[in-house]
Amino acid sequence: MVIYLDTETTGLSPGQICQLSYIMQTKDNVKAKNMFFTVNYVSASAQAVHGFSASELLKLSNGKKFADYFEEIYNDFQSASLIVAHNTAFDIMFLRAEFENLGKVLPNYNLFCSMKKSTPICKIARSSGGYKYPKLSELCAFWGVADKDVNTQCANLFGKEVSFHDARFDCSALYLAINKGFNKADAYNLVKESI
Repeated sequence: MVIYLDTETTGLSPGQICQLSYIMQTKDNVKAKNMFFTVNYVSASAQAVHGFSASELLKLSNGKKFADYFEEIYNDFQSASLIVAHNTAFDIMFLRAEFENLGKVLPNYNLFCSMKKSTPICKIARSSGGYKYPKLSELCAFWGVADKDVNTQCANLFGKEVSFHDARFDCSALYLAINKGFNKADAYNLVKESI
């Protein structure tokens, strides 16, 4: 099974995860989960990106914290042969911090970073030379994955249309970029073999 993962967080350094969305893909099935968590704070810069305040997250999560979902998350991830994210280092850093806050150790997973893997494929030039890491929106544009396609996928999997910087949208965009675009590239073989 492959898990496509995205998080929205309280800031850039390991604080807390506000929202966790993931899509689980097997050869026969695709299903998705979305969880909001009550957090201690949300930095102004993070709120400006994803739009979730601590008080709104308290409502969206029904007062539940990451700890309330730990067993479910752990069990789902234990079944995965590969974790795919756009900037895996960031998402895994926050997952590791959440596990450590509970006195747990995040297991080592096989990881596929679409951001790093797509850099030599998208070839978006940096002013200082070389290629820059593509944003998820740039990766989608490169593979011809339109926002309307992502919204349709998001509605099918999560039951709601949202926009970029909601983990459900970003997770759906990642899933489509990998399955409709990346499968044309050699880098996709690791994902295909893990499904």
